[in-house]
Amino acid sequence: MQVSVQIRRLIAATLASAAVVFVASVAVASARAQAGQRQLAHTCSALDKQYLQVVSSNMEQLGYWSDSLVHNDVKPGVVVKQARSEAAVIDSMDPTDPSLAQSRSLLHGMFMQYALAIVARIHGGNAGLPMGTAYRLANSVHDLLAAAQPALAARGCDPSPLLK
Repeated sequence: MQVSVQIRRLIAATLASAAVVFVASVAVASARAQAGQRQLAHTCSALDKQYLQVVSSNMEQLGYWSDSLVHNDVKPGVVVKQARSEAAVIDSMDPTDPSLAQSRSLLHGMFMQYALAIVARIHGGNAGLPMGTAYRLANSVHDLLAAAQPALAARGCDPSPLLK
């Protein structure tokens, strides 16, 4: 009989420990969720303004090269080189605003996926997957900047030209 009493105590201690761990996990997760809902402290430094100008210019260039590619005015390899170059330029920038900093990696990925799509097309592969990824990244950047636009514009860094 003494063995069954010890097993009951072990089971009770295990359940009590599990309950404590569960409650602690819920408390930590709740605190993190509330922290994620805090307002970002937006900035508008000279680096942020420069970043917005460079991104705007790079997007215009991407549009130019894409149109040239569609009309067979340029070889695909040139467009790949340009897209990779634009990705490198964006990657070298260091905006201070948290939303702009987050957009940097998304834009870098977008340009690189666009280049991969063209490479796949050159080699007769499926360009759909990297092109789809490029579009999803572009949409993520749009959503991110649209959410930050009022606060950024109020500080003097309006990303509206990138939202068109």
